[in-house]
Amino acid sequence: MLRNLARAMAIAAFAASLGCASNTYLPKDFGKAEKSAEEAGPLGGPSLDQRRENMLRMYKDLVHFRTSLRDAATRGDRTTTNALGFFIGSYMNMHLDPLLDGEWQSRHPELWGMDADLRLAKADVLERMNETNRASKTLDELAARYKGREDMLVDYPLGSESPLGKAIKLLRDGI
Repeated sequence: MLRNLARAMAIAAFAASLGCASNTYLPKDFGKAEKSAEEAGPLGGPSLDQRRENMLRMYKDLVHFRTSLRDAATRGDRTTTNALGFFIGSYMNMHLDPLLDGEWQSRHPELWGMDADLRLAKADVLERMNETNRASKTLDELAARYKGREDMLVDYPLGSESPLGKAIKLLRDGI
């Protein structure tokens, strides 16, 4: 008797759960986080320091990704190159691109150098991943954001300094 009652309750619970299910699908942007007020506008004080630290960390990540892609290509290891490409693409989409979306950091005197360095490193890594269209778009956006400031010094080629205009030209010639 208890066994039959337990079975009936399980069937009823299952049927009730089916009644709550729907065939509607979530919109494509469901998992996309909205920008907070800090990300939408200029920062100062500790928030600015945190943004600078995040940008520096991501720049260092891109330098390591570039080195890993170069080493895998030197070894002729296509499996590693493809796996790294998938990982790096996801990293850029999830972490780097949202950080670079705001235009204010391209005009902020304390961040514009790091912003330009990050965009150059991103274009360099995209080029090494054979994503020349994305690299070219990144360089176009960089040139538009820094129009009139082509003589500012940036960290490119990585490890040395050169004017932004020259760095963009070097990358474009590589594409």
